[in-house]
Amino acid sequence: MMMGDQFRKVDQYSPKSSPRGARSPVVSRQDSTGTLKTTISLGKNPSIVHSGPFYLMKEPPGESELTGAVNLMACYGLEHTYSKFSGKKVKEQLSSFLPNLPGIIDTPGHQDNSSLRSVIEKPPIGGKELLPLTSVQLAGFRLHPGPLPEQYRYVSQAPVKKHRYKHKKHKHKVGETGGVVG
Repeated sequence: MMMGDQFRKVDQYSPKSSPRGARSPVVSRQDSTGTLKTTISLGKNPSIVHSGPFYLMKEPPGESELTGAVNLMACYGLEHTYSKFSGKKVKEQLSSFLPNLPGIIDTPGHQDNSSLRSVIEKPPIGGKELLPLTSVQLAGFRLHPGPLPEQYRYVSQAPVKKHRYKHKKHKHKVGETGGVVG
C-alpha cells in the first residue's frame, strides 16, 4: 500500500457533503514560496497529492564553480603571499616596542658592542668603577611582611585632578550692547 500513502481517500469529506455539492472542481494550489505543492482532487475519488520537492528551510543552492574541492589560494593567486607569511616568522623591530627611545636601536647589539655580553666582557670605561651593593643597601630592596607604612602608601599613586569648570562666555542677542544707544 505504498501508493496509498500518497493518495488519501476520505469518505466523510465526499463532494456530496461539500457546500458546492457534487460540482467541486480539481483544486490546484501553489505555495507562494514554491516549497510545498499540494493537489487536492475532489469528485468521485477524493485525494490529496503532494507534488514537487519539500524543503523545510529554502530552496537548495544552485550549482557553483567554487566548491570545497577548489584550492582558494590558487584560485585567487595568493599562494606567494601565503608562503611569504607562513614560511618564516615576521620579526618585529625593537623600535616598534620602544618608540620613545632616542637613537637608532634597531641595529643588532654585537655590531656596536652594546649587547649585554659585550658589556660584561668589555665594560665601558667610565669615571667610576661598578661596585657590588653592600648588605645594608640590599636590605632596602628586601620585602617585609605586613602592610606598607602610611608615609609610603601614596607615593606611587598619581594625584587626583580636580575638575575645574570653564568660564562660560555669555552671548549677547542682536541689538543688545553694553554701550549707550545714541
